[in-house]
Amino acid sequence: MKRVFILSSSPRKNGNSQRLCEQFKAGAESVGHLVTLVRLAEKKLGFCRACDACMRNGGTCVLKDDMQELLVQFQAADVLVLATPVYFYGVSAQMKTFIDRTYPIWQHLGSKEVYYIVSAGLGRDVIRRSLGDLDGFVEHLEHYEMRGRLYADNVMEAGMVCSLPVLEEAYRMGTEV
Repeated sequence: MKRVFILSSSPRKNGNSQRLCEQFKAGAESVGHLVTLVRLAEKKLGFCRACDACMRNGGTCVLKDDMQELLVQFQAADVLVLATPVYFYGVSAQMKTFIDRTYPIWQHLGSKEVYYIVSAGLGRDVIRRSLGDLDGFVEHLEHYEMRGRLYADNVMEAGMVCSLPVLEEAYRMGTEV
């Protein structure tokens, strides 16, 4: 049994990347993995202040919000799923905020199996152009294995993935964790 940590950064509760996360979760649970699915939009997360206090006090951020809980869950996970819609050729603000707020532990991000779930209202080229933040973050892990990338392109309206084969692909990918 693996501990799977899915970070969904869609601000839309019924958004495309969120729906894909739910299918991935269902697939992973169907084969016995322990899965935590977090909707970042439902968490209280402040922006990193770049004050470096966390570097002087043993890795504890001065902001008192939900990030401490998320860091514990992140560090305990064997598998990390980073899910985001693409907005203006980049990851969502919620995902970027999470990435920035891992700064207190950036030298101890651990080893993870990694999956991406990315949705976009435009084509696959827009998705490829948006991956810099995710790739840069993952490259800071102490060790990682990229296990899967699921891209849903040309899905502008919330829920469009429900009628596409990519929904089944998300479930299947979850079963292969």
